[in-house]
Amino acid sequence: MARERRSATGHYADRVSNSRTDVLRAARDILREHSLADLSMRRLATELGVRPNALYWHFPNKQTLLAALADDILGAVVIPASDLAWDERLQLLATGMRAALLDVPDSAEVVSSSWASGLSTKAITADIVAAAHAGSLSLRDAEAVSTAVCQLVIGLTIEEQTRAQMERLGVTGPSGRNFDGEFVDGLTIILDGARTRAGD
Repeated sequence: MARERRSATGHYADRVSNSRTDVLRAARDILREHSLADLSMRRLATELGVRPNALYWHFPNKQTLLAALADDILGAVVIPASDLAWDERLQLLATGMRAALLDVPDSAEVVSSSWASGLSTKAITADIVAAAHAGSLSLRDAEAVSTAVCQLVIGLTIEEQTRAQMERLGVTGPSGRNFDGEFVDGLTIILDGARTRAGD
């Protein structure tokens, strides 16, 4: 197996070839060490030690790369067991989704744009709908709960990650906001509303 090392010419320059997993991992590294603005196909190719056109074997353009990256990031969310209470499953999915996004800087923006483009699978939304539907909510109401949960998680995380970057660059000082508290409060209201609707 080819030895892997970080180097001035690319993080994975010792690899003879790069798999789809290698490309996505390198993209994550760029987000962690730099920002979404620095994630270009050319920069990614440099990190991998290949020519830019080599990346098109896996991804025909940057949009499909970002969509795959969004799916990969949210793929880290652990899906709760189906025998748990439906509202507990919703809570675990929401907190797991938030944790997965916070683990990779700018990932909430990646997910948001990829979902808007229609290129991402949005697989986690099906899990959220299934959990809500298990609570005797109609399919329409379950889908509404999924929308509310995802908008809370993604929207709030975009704000938190953007603010963190601004503070890191010295653009602004600490906001004093308790993003964790805002998330818990927002999720509590969504779950309370879902429980009320389920009891109707």
